[in-house]
Amino acid sequence: MQSKKIVLISYHTPTIENVRGPSALPYHLLVERDESVEVVVYTFNANGLSHEQVKNMEQRLNVKIHCLPMPAWYQWMMRLHLLFLRIILPLPYLCYLKLSRRHVDVIKGSTPDFVWIYGEELIGIVRQMDGMKRVHLGPDTESLYYYRMLGRRFVMNDALDYWKCAMMYRKYARMERELPSDENYTFFAVGEEDVRHLQQLNPKVNAKFMRHPHYEVSKLKIENGELKIKFHQPKIKLLIAGRYDLYMQQAADELFEELKNGRIEKLRNQYSITFLGKGWEKHVERLRQAGWDVQHITFAPDYVEEITKHDIQITPIAIGTGTKGKVLDALANGLLVIGTSHAMENIAVENGVSCIEYHQPQEVIKVLKDILANRAKYEAMAKVGQEAVLKWHDRELLAREVLG
Repeated sequence: MQSKKIVLISYHTPTIENVRGPSALPYHLLVERDESVEVVVYTFNANGLSHEQVKNMEQRLNVKIHCLPMPAWYQWMMRLHLLFLRIILPLPYLCYLKLSRRHVDVIKGSTPDFVWIYGEELIGIVRQMDGMKRVHLGPDTESLYYYRMLGRRFVMNDALDYWKCAMMYRKYARMERELPSDENYTFFAVGEEDVRHLQQLNPKVNAKFMRHPHYEVSKLKIENGELKIKFHQPKIKLLIAGRYDLYMQQAADELFEELKNGRIEKLRNQYSITFLGKGWEKHVERLRQAGWDVQHITFAPDYVEEITKHDIQITPIAIGTGTKGKVLDALANGLLVIGTSHAMENIAVENGVSCIEYHQPQEVIKVLKDILANRAKYEAMAKVGQEAVLKWHDRELLAREVLG
């Protein structure tokens, strides 16, 4: 294969797992790229990796990483806590982030096959690379996120939240209408609806949907090269992974209110629940009072190893866009996933065949009861889900799609 040279420009430094921002996606595309693809990375290192950590990423990925200084205006804005000034800007403030003239000249002078810009808001840098072939990876379209937020009950009932979402929607929609439409520019998003929404705002933009690559796969359950899926005895282990935040709050509250129902004694005797993430203390305590066997882990040093200790992941996501990485992690590691439509969107699985998609919390109760009566059926479903994700969300496959 003919050698290729790519320059990656990113707000965050690539990492194995997301560190203080969406930094894992470029790592997992780079780590499985063809050996003939040479990559030079320019990063603002907004996720704050140390010098040693940056060097470690260089070695793991076989790339050269250049850490860029933040411009003076950005440093003063952060130092003086002036982020509130974003209100008066017509575009999101990171749209004004640019490379120095020296770095632009170095990048263009290196004559890469294309420049890969990671981060939808880096439109200022996209413009600096005008005339070159550019691949812009979102990974999502932020205007769709705020568009969806404006339709949520908890936002519509709060005047301040509604005003904030309306303001941010206008900023991101304005930004996305300004994305280039020339033949040398391609925008990738990890959401089909993200792409459709972007094309409605900017019909001339060359936007494409790509599957989100899965991340690490544990070897703990592998026997003779095959993942063996067998739910635990005497209690099946349920997992709730992620922070209790705006994305999960509404759907999680509804689900756990249902789980505290006194009429489901049989479920409490045959399931245990682990919360993996911060902010779940209220639900942990209330479920314990209702008689559930509950564990709370705020941080796991090895996330993948921890999730493989469980059988089923329930993902009550109420809002969001793109692809949910923790759902991919669970599926790739052989967990059966029960999730809302937002949790399951953009993943190559099918409801009732390789996952369970629910719309009302009462449906989850019904499924949990059926699992007790038909374990083998749901163990097989988890296996089908794992095989689908390993096939269609394969890192090497997607690296070829984006990087060639």
